[in-house]
Amino acid sequence: MIKKLGILLTTSTESENTHTVVKLTEAAINEGVEVDIFLMCDGVYHLNHEELKGLADKGARVVVCAHNAIERKVDKKDFALWGSQYDLACMVKECDRFLAFN
Repeated sequence: MIKKLGILLTTSTESENTHTVVKLTEAAINEGVEVDIFLMCDGVYHLNHEELKGLADKGARVVVCAHNAIERKVDKKDFALWGSQYDLACMVKECDRFLAFN
């Protein structure tokens, strides 16, 4: 059984990937799986949407590429960690499964 799932989300909020990641994360958490989400590229825009905060409230760990967020003028949020590519690499190493939504 998967104990830890890592998700990379690089697409903007208009993408169908948003719905997929939200539902997948909710289902995983409901099954007792720990979920880490890394946002980069246009994925950092998800910080401004309540769905992502809701996932964090349910237990998902959210990490944001600080470089991409600064480039896009996206402000820090208290539910997300400001990170880097190093954090993404650690996430990939530590997860049982890793999914990328590009």
